[in-house]
Amino acid sequence: MKRWFNEILVLAVSMFTTAALFADVDSTGNLSMALNGDGIPQLIALVIVWAVYRKWIVEKRIVIRTGKREKVCSAVMAFLFSAFMIIGKAQTAEPDLKYEFFAILLFLGYMPLFYIITVVIICLTAYDFQKWTECRTGSLTEWLFEKHVTAGVILAVILCRLPYLIAFYPCSMSWDGGAQICCFFGTEPFTNHHPPFISYLYGAIAWYSQEWKLPNIGMFVIPVMQTLLSAFAVAQVCMLYKRFKLPYWVRWGSLVYYAAFTVWCIFDCTVIKDTLYYPLTLLFTLQLIYCLIDSSRFWLRKRNFVLMIVYAVLMMQTRNNGVYVLLFAIPFAICFAKGKRLILIAGTCIMLLINTILNNGLYPALGVISLDAKEDTYCILFQQTAKYGQDYPEDVTDEERVLLNTIFDYDEMVKVYNPQLADWVKNCLKLSEYHSADHTNKEFSEVKAEYFKVWFAQFCRHPMSYVKTFLECSYGYYYPEAKPYKEGTGFYENDRNMLTSGMHAYRQIKWLKPARFLLQQVSKAEYLPGIGLLYRCGFYTWCVLLAAMTLIAKKKYRLLIAVIPPAVNILVCLISPVNTCLRYAMPTMCMVPVLVGLLYYRSDPAQHGKAEG
Repeated sequence: MKRWFNEILVLAVSMFTTAALFADVDSTGNLSMALNGDGIPQLIALVIVWAVYRKWIVEKRIVIRTGKREKVCSAVMAFLFSAFMIIGKAQTAEPDLKYEFFAILLFLGYMPLFYIITVVIICLTAYDFQKWTECRTGSLTEWLFEKHVTAGVILAVILCRLPYLIAFYPCSMSWDGGAQICCFFGTEPFTNHHPPFISYLYGAIAWYSQEWKLPNIGMFVIPVMQTLLSAFAVAQVCMLYKRFKLPYWVRWGSLVYYAAFTVWCIFDCTVIKDTLYYPLTLLFTLQLIYCLIDSSRFWLRKRNFVLMIVYAVLMMQTRNNGVYVLLFAIPFAICFAKGKRLILIAGTCIMLLINTILNNGLYPALGVISLDAKEDTYCILFQQTAKYGQDYPEDVTDEERVLLNTIFDYDEMVKVYNPQLADWVKNCLKLSEYHSADHTNKEFSEVKAEYFKVWFAQFCRHPMSYVKTFLECSYGYYYPEAKPYKEGTGFYENDRNMLTSGMHAYRQIKWLKPARFLLQQVSKAEYLPGIGLLYRCGFYTWCVLLAAMTLIAKKKYRLLIAVIPPAVNILVCLISPVNTCLRYAMPTMCMVPVLVGLLYYRSDPAQHGKAEG
């Protein structure tokens, strides 16, 4: 009787899973059509899922070696992944479809599927790949990953970047990069909205290239500099792999990902601060890993700790978010740094002190205007205020409307609300950085407290409106089927044209336009099965969460230091002005190969000491 019950259960769950995989919730409000199960692909999927579930539930031939801890961690991840998929599909679901009911069917289908996938992945990380590293390797592998790691990896990355460097010579200009150069040239107010360090760096290069009558050669310095930095960061990743004796398939896979993935290639050629931020975040994280996992060797050379401080300061100076990575990661490192806690605390104080002196001392002395309030910080709040006006227009009191009309063009703000991009709402600000009399945005700062009171009062009346707005403005960072928005897969055209104002004379080579077009078509790999997931912000969130839960399941708590920087970046992305912005996710994306490698790290007590916490 129990066997027949299990057989019926397997068939039912297989049908739920197939329905979840092929569900069509955005083109029809009809439940039978949303199930979308009548087709050859659906039948093939049903048979495959049924065969797997039967071996798992009836024959009990799957996950037999997993312990209770692994099962609990797998169940937690399966629940999270199921919730992410349901929330993501809800954003595009047809209003006429009773999605709340359909979500239950989706959950019943997703939960067992993600559970068994997570269990299998956790089991695979326990497989001993040591024999892979002990077997005879090719001469190229030996040369590249053992004898000449730094030089060889840098050379490999540069060779993959070369077609982009040539086609986009001298560079591709982003809107933010152009704005920072404009700040340096004085055509726009020089504020600390963008990190002043990068504005000075890009601006000085642009200015001297113009002064020395070498506009193209001078601007070409920027992509060359960025390419060398990213190539060096990749080389340090491979050095970590060598130090920890990781399998060669991890090393080759990581190198191909870092060197040939089109996102890294095009952004290395683009004038934008994110291209400098992600390798610096990666380098800082690698130093933290080295410090905790191979502490005896790390502290043998003072240079290692000095480099950690340098990387941390540059990371914070490259993007304002860098300070959050430091504040979350260092306390974790201090907890596991036995015998070196005081040194780490002192080093952290030095990092923060240098950053504070630069931001609050040096830059203001050089004439950089410090903003009293950075409007990008409050984008998610502005979005919630706009959506509240759409959902409950009659619930906005006269007093609230008067205040909101002082800060925004409120009626226009409600009308143009766009969950994918906060710029539409920001453009309705009357009290903004752009309109500020002295460019400090003190006008908004003076009424900020009153705005927060209105925001909180509306939240108390209809909290679900705020929750739904937050979800639809951020779901792309954890829903792997959401396509990148705005810049998409990179800046294949100049987004900020500084030439029309005569500010700079650099030009992209006209006869290379077909090559630029061809490289843009290569990025269409985002539509290929499997490869396409690499272009989805949400996919990397899944990878980070899966790596974190696997490390917890294996009690490798010390290795969780590698999870903190990408996790912090994910949290920052959730409240960012743009949903599914690929360049915002790059600090998370660049850490995934490192996390995969650490899952296969086997501590060697004789060399490294006990690695697990």
